[in-house]
Order: sequence, then C-alpha cells, then structure tokens
Amino acid sequence: MYEIKISDLRSLARFGNATVKLDQQFNYTIAEIKRDGIYVPHQAIVAKRFAEVKVRESFASVFKNIQTVKQGKVLIAERRDGKLVASFQYERKLKEQQSKERKVTHKKPSKEIIRVTKVKKSKQVKK
Repeated sequence: MYEIKISDLRSLARFGNATVKLDQQFNYTIAEIKRDGIYVPHQAIVAKRFAEVKVRESFASVFKNIQTVKQGKVLIAERRDGKLVASFQYERKLKEQQSKERKVTHKKPSKEIIRVTKVKKSKQVKK
C-alpha cells in the first residue's frame, strides 16, 4: 500500500480537477487542490451580503484532516487507520510513470558523427 504524501497532492494539482473531502473540523466540506494550497470554501458577509469565500490553507496544516482525495470522479486516496492510502488505480498510474522514466534514463546513446579536426603543430623558433 502506497501512502500519499504532500508532494503527491501537489502533483495532482498540476493536472487539475482534484478535490479533497475534509473531516469534522472543517464540517465535511469538499475543497479544491491547487498548486499553492488547498482552497476551503467558507460562508462570509461581504458588502452586507452572504457570499462563499475560498480560504487558502497550506498542505501541511490540512493534511491530517483529509478524508478522501479525488481527481474528477476517480478516487485517488482515502484515510485508513490514520494514514492516507492510495487506491489501486493511483498506484498503477505511479508504476507506469516510473517505468517510463526508467526507459528514458536507460536509452542507448545515439550514434553521432564525430568530426576530428587536425591541429597543425606550430614550429618553434629557437633563439
């Protein structure tokens, strides 16, 4: 089982459409994941009217309150026994990315034509 880290949440933010469901401390709200943090919606009074305001929270401060992580309709991770554990779909995706990276790093170098230039030796003058 792969345990989700903060860096994994940041990588999900790059692809977009990633959300988290938070626990009781945040009233079980669904928040958006973006590159710079997690945006939690709150009700506030703005110009004498109620409005929904999204407050940015850092990944580290909200991480312990995350119950589930989704990207679109796909469940990425859920909290089990106090740990945020990845689903089998996300684990498969990680393995595919790692295998692609290995193929790129173990590529054989391409044959290149190397030009060798002859350097003329200069004659030394004796005094």
